[in-house]
Amino acid sequence: MYKRRRILGTYLGVGLAAALLPGISPVADGPFWQTMLASIVFLIVNQLIHTYPSAIRTAPPVMLLILAAIGIVQDTLVWLLVSWLSGQMDSGFHVDGFLTALLGGVITRAVTLAAMALGPQPEPA
Repeated sequence: MYKRRRILGTYLGVGLAAALLPGISPVADGPFWQTMLASIVFLIVNQLIHTYPSAIRTAPPVMLLILAAIGIVQDTLVWLLVSWLSGQMDSGFHVDGFLTALLGGVITRAVTLAAMALGPQPEPA
């Protein structure tokens, strides 16, 4: 369940960042598919590089800040990767610059962490 909330939070964060930021624009028509493509790239990278606490509510604040900062850098780089891949495939999102990618990374990470904080937390191992 915790993993599903992380995936849902990532998908919602990508969609929200794409909707709110004027510097993130679709390359072609069909916004649902562009959001899906960008979200799939985010999900693959987030599964390969796991920068989330095991239980967000019980994690020490310093660890949360460090993981959030690392996650924002990761999500910023993924927004730039999505923009580059979209240019190669003529489908997806175009990101105007680094600042837009940084704001997109902040929104994506904040929504993902918020989704992970909702509901029951995983049992400590």
